[in-house]
Amino acid sequence: MLTLGKYSVGVGDRFAHQAKAQLHACLKAANQGVEVIPVWNKSNREHVTIGSEPSSVRAAADEAVRELKWNKPYHVDADHIRLETVDRR
Repeated sequence: MLTLGKYSVGVGDRFAHQAKAQLHACLKAANQGVEVIPVWNKSNREHVTIGSEPSSVRAAADEAVRELKWNKPYHVDADHIRLETVDRR
């Protein structure tokens, strides 16, 4: 069972260019005393449309976390999947 923090925010990065900016917003909230846990997601439809793979969302999130030295939880969520698409990497 996944336990989210008190506040979480779903962030989508349709073209895989905004993970750091999105995480920076969470850092700004933390600097103001509010812990907001990012949950990156991208639908299978979006992956098909732009030609990306689900693993690219995890890679972008991991890179942003590493570069910005985020030391709190974060998550990556599969969005709008079906049995036919659940194993896609």
